[in-house]
Amino acid sequence: MDFIHDYGGFIAIFLLFFFMLLSMPVFVAMGLSAFLASLLLEDPFLAFRSFIQISWQGASIFELVALPLFILTGTIMQRTDAGRDLFEVTKAWAGSIPNSLGVATILACGIFAAISGSSIATAATVGLVAIPLLLDEGYGQRRAGGFVAGGGTLGIIIPPSIPLILYGVITETSIGQLFIAGVLPGILMMSLFLLYVVCSRPTVLTRHEVPLAEKLRITRRSIGVILLPPIIIAAIYTGAFTPTEVGALAVVYVAILGFVQRRLDWPKLREAAIVATATTSMLFMLIVFGQFFAHFLTFEQVPQSIAQAIIDNASGLAAVTLMILAYVVMGMFLESAAMLLISIPIFYPVAMQLGMDPLVFGIFACIAMEIAQISPPIGVNLFTIHGISRIKLGRLALGAAPFLLIQITMLYVVYFFPELVLWLPDSMK
Repeated sequence: MDFIHDYGGFIAIFLLFFFMLLSMPVFVAMGLSAFLASLLLEDPFLAFRSFIQISWQGASIFELVALPLFILTGTIMQRTDAGRDLFEVTKAWAGSIPNSLGVATILACGIFAAISGSSIATAATVGLVAIPLLLDEGYGQRRAGGFVAGGGTLGIIIPPSIPLILYGVITETSIGQLFIAGVLPGILMMSLFLLYVVCSRPTVLTRHEVPLAEKLRITRRSIGVILLPPIIIAAIYTGAFTPTEVGALAVVYVAILGFVQRRLDWPKLREAAIVATATTSMLFMLIVFGQFFAHFLTFEQVPQSIAQAIIDNASGLAAVTLMILAYVVMGMFLESAAMLLISIPIFYPVAMQLGMDPLVFGIFACIAMEIAQISPPIGVNLFTIHGISRIKLGRLALGAAPFLLIQITMLYVVYFFPELVLWLPDSMK
């Protein structure tokens, strides 16, 4: 019995992975593993009451209201052909750059990411437009799919970001400051992606020269979409609106824009709302049961024990490398939201022991989530692009590999240069 009391948290972790190996939904596996482990430690009535109370608390967090709002913004944008508009603008302005269509793809992904907050929505929306054109230009399936898969991951770090909202809720960190903290790392990562695309071989020599007047005409036609990202960032940075209020305004903005452009009607809006509701429901189930799982581990002092063991046996750099390796391995088997909810309760204490600021670790963790999006065999972005293009998963994984290496490099950059993350949030104070 003492063994169970001493290792109850580790029993819950073992049960979690056992249930996932049985193909049980992750949110069910998290809730059931923690509940069964708690039955071994306390009276069944107390265990059930604790399960109900903590689950209710997890579902009652006000900051989660921003989640469905940004998801709905993304689903509306998908149905108003915003991806095509963005790609046309970026293609026009990137016309004289080597591998210009690849550059246009990354830029379009970055802009759409700053509207939807979703990696999957970014990859799917831009990919539908970009991949056929990339293939026609001779980029090949590996590079065409890889560009979209890599560029799509920008949806996780460039604000607004759904994983940053989840991280903020779990760790009680300001979501507004997390959004602003992601701006400079997001821009730097997009710049590194662009540098790789421009310098990659073989270079596609086709130029898409567009006269200045035509560039301005194309940009003017899409100005409503292009202006939304800077409006969102400025509203949060200045403190004029909270992230939740910005999410509500974004929904109204994209809906009005869609109706004015006659690209949105009530059936499309209803369809967008249904899809957003289904996605939000899935995430809320993960959050509710993830909170219960995290509470149980914390009560059993598992995160504290792991943090102390890592600190006692590894230096700062070695500890960070161990975390990165763990995230890479988890990314092979878990999708990003589940990976975040499982890993944060364990690694957050480690990061705090290493002296990392909560904002810095939030960006660190979200970059690690990007790795999960394109890590075979479960990388969600790879499956999304495979679904819309039928490109083989092996080719997609090879095409996305350079972006994965850039993301791993960025993890070390964030750790060694925390000012990159903290400068903008500090300037808000």
